[in-house]
Amino acid sequence: MIIVSAKFTAKPGMRDKIVEMSQKAIGLTRKEKGNISYTLFKSSDDDTTLMYFEEWESLDALRAHLKTEHIREAREARKDLLDGGVTVRVFESKEVAL
Repeated sequence: MIIVSAKFTAKPGMRDKIVEMSQKAIGLTRKEKGNISYTLFKSSDDDTTLMYFEEWESLDALRAHLKTEHIREAREARKDLLDGGVTVRVFESKEVAL
């Protein structure tokens, strides 16, 4: 399984707009082959921080997701609403013998 966290900061007053405009991409992503979960979270202690938390069956599924039209459109639409870049972390689970 692949876990992705993507953290970013909205410009002041833009957080709710980003959440609203992300709904289409979220809905389409949840229907993608290999997607387990895809959720956008708002920070509970400030009005600008957001984070996507994603679970994918494989790196191939994640790579395919990153090439979809709805993700390209969402990135383009929100780029002027962000204060800085996006910090993305990708984690891969490995079975451990106990």
